[in-house]
This record gives sequence, structure tokens and C-alpha cells, in this order.
Amino acid sequence: MSDDIIEIKTSTPSETYDLGEIIGSLLGYNNKMLILLAGDLGTGKTLLTKGIASALAYDGDVTSPTFNLINEYLGETTIYHMDLYRLDETEQLLDLGFTEYLEYDGIVIIEWPEISFPLLSKDFLFINIEKICVNERKFLFRGEGETANNFLERLSKYVSTGN
Repeated sequence: MSDDIIEIKTSTPSETYDLGEIIGSLLGYNNKMLILLAGDLGTGKTLLTKGIASALAYDGDVTSPTFNLINEYLGETTIYHMDLYRLDETEQLLDLGFTEYLEYDGIVIIEWPEISFPLLSKDFLFINIEKICVNERKFLFRGEGETANNFLERLSKYVSTGN
């Protein structure tokens, strides 16, 4: 992964959702991106995903796919939202057709991605979310590959200029 890290803090759930909308707007429609979300339970992975989906013109419910494992949201861009928390082995991912999802056009967002690392492409955005206190969160963004690093460049410009 790139050594460049972008750190963004949010103070409220609303700010976390807004950060997701910023991410979604910087991704743009008809983009292909793999986003890995790491963080403890309750840090805001699904809330961030809700903001991303909203920015990409999806107006339905966005819920954690903990039991479904994969939810698909059809907006201007298709979003494949995965939660791998309950899986123990990489073989289980292969049984789900995981690698096929990585080939689809659209945005693939994976919560609890650690088990998937051996199967990932060399181009992804990794977002680690840390709970600082009740509502405050710290987001650490790192990229691997050209697409992810181009996104980080846009995010860095957005953060430094405020738009």
C-alpha cells in the first residue's frame, strides 16, 4: 500500500454520513472502485456506505449485509456492499462468487475485509475507522494501485480546499 495516508476526523454521525457523500461524489458515476472498510463494531462503516450510496443517486435503504453477506444497490452506479464479519475461511468467499464481484463494473464496498486480502486485486482504497469517543471518528485513507491513488489525490485536494 502507498505510504501516503489521509486522515479525516468527524465529530457526529451526520458528519460521517457527509464524509460518505463526499467520497461518493469524488468517485463519480460509472466508476469502478474497490473500497475496504476496517474498524470495530459501531464505528460507522455502514453509515459511511449510506453516504456513498446517496451521492451515487441510490435512494433506498442501505443496511449492513451481516446476514445477507452481499447487498446490491442500483443507483447511477451499482454498489455491491459486502460484510465478511461472519466468514472464517477464504474458501467461503469463493463459494459466494466473490472474485466475480470484483470484476463487475461499479463500486464494491467490503466491511471486515481481512479474510479477502489473498483474493484482492492490486487496486483498492483502504479506509480504517477508529472510534475516538462516543461520536468522534478518525478515518485513515490509504490506496493501493492507480485508481485508488488517483482517488486519494482528488480527496486530498478536496480536503485542503474544502471543495
